[in-house]
Formats: sequence, C-alpha cells, structure tokens
Amino acid sequence: MGIVGSVYMYTPGNDGYTHLMNAKEEYLNLSLADFLTQSFQLLAFESVVGAKDIYLHTISYLSASVLQTPELIHLFSGFVLGYFFTKSVLLVLKNHLTTKKGAILIGFIVLFLFIKSIGALNSIRMWTGMWVFFYGTYSWALTKDKKYLFIILFSIIVHFSYVIFIIPAAFAYLLRHRKYILISIYILSFFASLNFSFIESYLPQTSLVESQTQSNVIASEADATRYAKRYDEQNRGNQNFYKEYGSGFYQTFNIVGLTFILLLFYLNKRIDPNLTFLVSLGIGIYAFSNFLEFSPSIQGRAKMIASVFILAAAIHLQLTLKKYNWSRKRINYLNKGLSLFLIFSIPMFLFQVSYLFENFSLFSVFLPQVSWFLGEDDFSIRTAIRIFL
Repeated sequence: MGIVGSVYMYTPGNDGYTHLMNAKEEYLNLSLADFLTQSFQLLAFESVVGAKDIYLHTISYLSASVLQTPELIHLFSGFVLGYFFTKSVLLVLKNHLTTKKGAILIGFIVLFLFIKSIGALNSIRMWTGMWVFFYGTYSWALTKDKKYLFIILFSIIVHFSYVIFIIPAAFAYLLRHRKYILISIYILSFFASLNFSFIESYLPQTSLVESQTQSNVIASEADATRYAKRYDEQNRGNQNFYKEYGSGFYQTFNIVGLTFILLLFYLNKRIDPNLTFLVSLGIGIYAFSNFLEFSPSIQGRAKMIASVFILAAAIHLQLTLKKYNWSRKRINYLNKGLSLFLIFSIPMFLFQVSYLFENFSLFSVFLPQVSWFLGEDDFSIRTAIRIFL
C-alpha cells in the first residue's frame, strides 16, 4: 500500500490533488510552533487553514515541512491504510486462508478486497478511518482487549466524522441480543427520517462543526438547490453505466437484499457471536443512515461503512455455513441469492476498477521507481491501455 501510494496520480480535480496543493500551499513553510498550535485547535474541533483532522494535518506537516516533499502524503497514508486494511481482511478470513473456497465465496472476497481499499488513498481520511473503525470494533468484539478501544478512538483522529458513527455502532452492539428490536428499527428506518433541528442542539458549537454543518446539511430550500447543483456538476458528462449506477445501486438496493438474506441466519439459535456482531453493526449503522436524509454526504458514507460490515458478515457466513445443517435444497436457494447479489454488484466492481485505473500509475505493480523518476510525466493505467489499443 505504501508503494501504491507513492505512484498515485495527481489529477486536477480529484481529492488527492487537492490534498497535495494544500500541503504545498499551507505546510511547506509551516513552523513547529504553528503546527502545534493548529494541532490543539483541531483537537478542540476548531477550524484551521489547511486541514480538518489532526491525521492529515500531521501527515502534511511531516511530508511538506519536515521532509520538503509534499508528495509523500500518499506514501505515509498508504502505510497507515495498508496496515489497518490488511489487519481487517485477516480478521474476516482468520483461520480460513488455506480453506478451499467456491466461486461465490471468492467473488465476495474479491469484492471485499476492492471496495474502498486502494481507492481509499484518494481521499486519504474518510475510508482509512473506516478500516481503522472496522478493525477496532471487530477486534474489540472478539477479544474485549481495551487497547482496541483506543484504535476505535483513533478513527476519530483520522476523520472527525467517526465521532458520529460510533454512536449507532455502540447502540447496535448493546442491542445485538435483542435482535427483533434491532430489526424493527432497521425496517422502520426505511419509512422515517429525522429532522436536522432534532439533533442540532446536541452538536458542539465550534467553528469546525459549524462549517461542516453549512456544507453538508440540507436545512432549507437553498441548501437543497445547492446540493442538486453540485450533484449535476459532478455527474455531468458521465455516461458510463457503472459510474452512474455502481455505488448508488449497490448501497441502496443490493446491500439491503444481502442483509435480508443474512437475517435468516441472524435469528437462528446456532448463530455464532462473530456473525451476530457483524450483522448487528451493519443493520444498526445502515438504519442510522436512513434517518439522515438531511445530509446526503453523511448518509452515503454511513451506508458504505454499514455495507462493509454486511459484506464481512456474508463472507463469515459462507466460511461457517456447515454448522447450520441446512439441506442441499436450501443451500442451493441461498447460493442463488448470493449469486444474484454478485451479479448486481458488477457495476460497483467495475466502478472500483475504473477508479484504480484512472488514479494510479502503470508502474503500480512493477518498477515503481520508474513512476518516481517520471514524476508529472507519468501516465495512469487507463492512459496506458488507451495508448496500447
């Protein structure tokens, strides 16, 4: 992951390019005293010029000011992302790395490996925070070791929005044995939503919170118009079906269908604690996202986080399916349902692959030194394929 981060393509307009320009403009000449002052402000959820989280703030300072090489932000973020992503994958597969796997299970594992893994390097903060959050919560559920509580809190350091996502995760964990209540809340969430004024009074009155509220919350007709305009600008000229339907359809419909398949096992008395945990947090966080219609950006992020827990649950189920003593006929029906999920996930998979082709150098897999040497003259995997064809 560190090597892949070192061959990231800085294309004007993408998040990674914005982070690079910010590191060059705000951190190249930043003194240690100013860095520490801004760090304390960020820890107090105050706005500072250049960063919104202490994580990116630290990486940008280390790369641009200390080492005078702003491009190192993606090398360092690659190390962090790679560590927590790899640990998360190993948590899910555990002692089944060498177990013989069927085509459906392999399909689920491939999907798990591609969604918000390498592509998370673009935004640096949000999806790295997701893997920190996943690893911390799942590890704590498995071991009850208190050190994982600090890892969960570290996700807030990576991206401050995880202070919000911890709440439904904790709520779902506490209700994991009251399954009918949790399922009822999940179903109800598709027919109800919260008004922003309901939670506004509970938010801390800091400059960072206020600025994020103004840009991410729809509280008026003007806000709705602004969001619609932003959506149109982001999707203008985007004709590829997998870009148009991949992420939205996957999060809104496909993962919900998979959840209802998992509920058949969630209510089974033979279910193991691991599957109970993964499904509980998945439906708990997803229910929370459904209530957040006033903030499409937070809602979409919450659905993606929930989908990771649901996808991990589906993998765990297939690795432990024998314990449920299902008949061959019922297993065939299950496999058909899981196969449909994979088929309808193809646009999402293609979207992720396309994203990687567009944002990473041809030399990602071999000879990354060539990419370092070429610098701005490097070309992406997509550009290389286009030239070849």
